[in-house]
Amino acid sequence: MAKVWLVAKQEYHRIAGKKSFLIATLGIPILFIGLMVVIALITIFSEDGRAIGYVDYAGILQPDALEAIGQDTKHYVEILPYNDEASALAALEAGELQGYYVIPSDYLSAPSVERVTLDQPVSDRGRSDFWDFMRANLVRQLPEAEAQRLYEGAKLSLRTMDGKRQTSDADFLSAFFPAIAAILFVFSVLGTGGYMLQAITDEKENRTMEVLMTTLSPEQLMGGKALGLLGVALTQIGLWGATLAVGLIVAPLFIADFPKITIPWSMAIVGVLYFLPSLVLISGMMITIGATVSETRQGQQISGILNLAFNFPMFFVMVIMGNPNHPFTVALSLFPTTSFITILLRWGFTTIPTWQLIVSWILLAGTAWFSIHFAARVFRLGMLHYGQPLTFKGILTALRQSRQGA
Repeated sequence: MAKVWLVAKQEYHRIAGKKSFLIATLGIPILFIGLMVVIALITIFSEDGRAIGYVDYAGILQPDALEAIGQDTKHYVEILPYNDEASALAALEAGELQGYYVIPSDYLSAPSVERVTLDQPVSDRGRSDFWDFMRANLVRQLPEAEAQRLYEGAKLSLRTMDGKRQTSDADFLSAFFPAIAAILFVFSVLGTGGYMLQAITDEKENRTMEVLMTTLSPEQLMGGKALGLLGVALTQIGLWGATLAVGLIVAPLFIADFPKITIPWSMAIVGVLYFLPSLVLISGMMITIGATVSETRQGQQISGILNLAFNFPMFFVMVIMGNPNHPFTVALSLFPTTSFITILLRWGFTTIPTWQLIVSWILLAGTAWFSIHFAARVFRLGMLHYGQPLTFKGILTALRQSRQGA
């Protein structure tokens, strides 16, 4: 086992130290952080913190209406009353106001409000805060509980047609977290899988493998490389996830009415359970490809086709989201190479039956375990055919030997 960990450590440092990997891994967080900084700067410098005025000819507005229904006004734009339009206009021209609203005397029977500004419109935050102020005034005469309920407005629930998944409209974006996780899987696992393929073929070409095979068995070598790749992928996913989490924490500080997003932790746990064997599976496949070809270019061509087996569900995103329990979707959930992404995509739109989760995970884990053992057999056979690609007959021979040794 010590040799396996030694190979894993070496593989991790070799892949994680590549410039291409560092650019791919750090590029997305840097781009994301840069985007957030630009948005924050635009918000800070474009946000108008001046007060909003109003002229109430209807006599329905009270300055303390928000406090009366229990709202904390310290984050609100200041809202100031004026006796007439002339005084409000003077304050506007003096630069004391962003703008002011005129509430006509017949507002309750004909709800229409006039907004007056100069060169710049009222900021989004100013408009939002003033309409909150208006709603608070319209409900303030009711009992506190009813006033609070009307002020908050309707709370809609979004439910799938099969009735198995329900979420609030405010938390609707949370349903797309599985899709985000699936995209991260595509970028991370398939990218690091490419590094694994390149490592195997390069080590074959420079004959490093011959030295390693004098002290390691194929199983130890393949297992160590798979563990090293797992560490690389977890590092990449962890960095991206941490950046996204920080962005979700910081964004509401600068973006008004930023939607509430709840991370579906149950999905995260299931995702981890599927992520690990999926990574082992693609490692075994890439090692097998590297063992069967004589040069890196050949392996890259074959791996490009193999990548489609993992990316396949992304071509049917709308189908999966629109009908997550269709037999075709269920079949994709059970097939090892497509199960991870399909399960994630279905998770946000339906409740997946337990038996499907158990069966698909067992099939995935079993296939992953077999892929490593098969890769070791093929690799051993490839070392005996140095400089020559393996034939299909030779691969079938390795498969029979793997079955006999299992």
